[in-house]
Amino acid sequence: MRQVKTRISTPMMITQRVPLSLDNVTKCMCPQCPVQSGSRCSSNKMMNIKAALAKNPLQKEDIPGVYCSTGVPACTDLNPKKACICGSCDVFKNYKLNNSLPNEYYCRDGMSR
Repeated sequence: MRQVKTRISTPMMITQRVPLSLDNVTKCMCPQCPVQSGSRCSSNKMMNIKAALAKNPLQKEDIPGVYCSTGVPACTDLNPKKACICGSCDVFKNYKLNNSLPNEYYCRDGMSR
């Protein structure tokens, strides 16, 4: 009898380190970030933030920030050449994101893992 080797692959699980929650959205510094400051898309989302926060569950595409939780935004007019302020954010500190990857520019590099 001939032995056949099979290769079993398992999908890599990506765990969300920072939950998308009302508490984290209210602590988030992204709306004040220079990277996001010139974004018309983010400004429009901020004008509708009350409606976005009233949804349950929160919809990441409606929230202009918490990119450490939601990952790269739908807005394409952010400027990652400007200074990142993630390190000064309470969400960053609460979740000890200095020990995560990526550890800043979540809007460019994706959510914290």
